Amino acid sequence: MIKLIKILKEATSSPKAIFLAGPAGAGKSFISKQLPLSDFSVINVDDTYEELLKASGMGMNQKDFTPDQLSKAASLMAQATKVTKEKFAKEAENSNNMIIDGTGGASKPLLKKKQELEDLGYKTMMLMVWVSPITSLERNAKRDRSLLPSIVIRNWRDINKNIDTYKQAFGDNFIIVNNDPTEGVEKHYNPEEIKKRFFDTAKAKGKDKSPEEMAKIQAETDQINKDIQQLINQTPEFTSINDAKSKIKQFLS
Repeated sequence: MIKLIKILKEATSSPKAIFLAGPAGAGKSFISKQLPLSDFSVINVDDTYEELLKASGMGMNQKDFTPDQLSKAASLMAQATKVTKEKFAKEAENSNNMIIDGTGGASKPLLKKKQELEDLGYKTMMLMVWVSPITSLERNAKRDRSLLPSIVIRNWRDINKNIDTYKQAFGDNFIIVNNDPTEGVEKHYNPEEIKKRFFDTAKAKGKDKSPEEMAKIQAETDQINKDIQQLINQTPEFTSINDAKSKIKQFLS
């Protein structure tokens, strides 16, 4: 009986999983709506997190939260993460097609999940959406649920540092599209200007830090800014939206 089930599974089309990656404001949802993915279940921790934030009465502008609200928001994110993991496990158990919508800032857990799905018979692909760090910061500031600028730039750095890792892992099933505006895009990245435009205008303030903690935070910020400036000079080769559609259709066949 077990052998028969295995044969039947192999005879049917493999389930598909597409990993969406990109920083805040990249427009992953906008891009995915242009693709033939209507029968895919979406796994996105933000969906549950936003529902919990709304129910809490705190609103969704994290950059304006008080220290107590930031602590509460972190607790809600942990709750949302648990719910999302349970949803992912259920969808995988049922061999449903999935879009796994995240940032891609941490490669190890993402690639672990990729391997888990492939062990279950899934075919996997990654669609990464690229925007400049300035675009990411600007769009984040206009979103209903805006993140702290420090989170935005850290995620942008981490995601873009992983591009080569994802290219190697997904091979021909790796797609990266450019969703920056076609006009008026700021290509330079000046840390002092960024601080004035985005960090100094954020109302959220964390708990008081010791001089040692402040020095550590400053060193980390300096390294992030240095990494971002280097990454901007290494802008990847993009896939056109038409080529992306063609590759995805081939992946789904």
